[in-house]
Amino acid sequence: MQIFSFIPGITRSKLIQNRLLLVVQFKTDNIFSIIIVIFCFFNQSCSTTSILKSTPKTVESFMMKRSNSILKKDYSKISSDRLLKHSIFLTMTGFGFVMENAEKTLDEDYQAGIDLYKEANKYFERAVFLGNKYLIVKYPTFDDWLRQKNYTDIEFTKDDVEALYWLSAAYGGAVSSSRGNPQWVIHLPKVGQLIEKALELNPTWNYGSLYSVMIPYATTISDSPERDWDMNGYLGGYNRFGKESEVNGYYNSNGVREKEYVGVNIATNYYNLALKASNGMDLSSHVSYAENVLVLQQNRSEFIKLLDLVIKSKEKEVKELELGNYMAKQRAQWLLNRTEELFY
Repeated sequence: MQIFSFIPGITRSKLIQNRLLLVVQFKTDNIFSIIIVIFCFFNQSCSTTSILKSTPKTVESFMMKRSNSILKKDYSKISSDRLLKHSIFLTMTGFGFVMENAEKTLDEDYQAGIDLYKEANKYFERAVFLGNKYLIVKYPTFDDWLRQKNYTDIEFTKDDVEALYWLSAAYGGAVSSSRGNPQWVIHLPKVGQLIEKALELNPTWNYGSLYSVMIPYATTISDSPERDWDMNGYLGGYNRFGKESEVNGYYNSNGVREKEYVGVNIATNYYNLALKASNGMDLSSHVSYAENVLVLQQNRSEFIKLLDLVIKSKEKEVKELELGNYMAKQRAQWLLNRTEELFY
């Protein structure tokens, strides 16, 4: 399991599932790529999964080129809608391709892997900037709310769930790709704060995506308050969502977190909620749980059993989950191949 991997590899598939076809909107020098994408738009049997299967390097090239052009743009006069779209696109690229490549490269070529993490961090840093700017334009006090300054409160609506979700993903990506850099680690509580608010607004959004993203985040919660990150990046005194731990019920008389608030138990709860929200059809939740919880517990037998179930599962006919389930199987196999490294 990656250090600070709050958005696990398999959850990244959910981040790009509904937006992969955005590549058709962008210019390319590869005429074959254009033909493939246009063909898929007019052929109902062609899906985002088939695009990724048939031309993975083409899709990656699209995303990388477009993302690099976004990094160079002047955002002083851009519309708010484009702020959000570009933030999402950068986050997709960072997670869907650069981080995935970095993780798989690290063991074979450490320096090359680190360089890829640095590359991903550039995308996430700009995505955070754009996502914040979008919400500040809509809610001028958003920055104060996110920093929990002056007890600021905002009346968000269900329409804000997407923006909150993607901003949390951008922050999570920035923290993860920083490889433990304190300048980004101090923003960890914001991931939980953004997702918690989104959960309040629409908990079952996008087949339980909010629950899924909380599985890896929850594993950062320790069983002792003195080991928790606070809003300023220090340790101690804060609960799982970065709020002050003075709320009764989280800790016992010895200062130890009560059992139901230990990270693994919270993660397991979100795992069950994610499965319920997708009616058990989202395989990525299984892989996320195996990768982030079972590895942490060093439960080798359950790890193998769960990933084997994913690999052998027949892909369900749910268009929105098609790509996620395909990528879940790919990552499940990759994780199984690393069993000896993950368990000791």
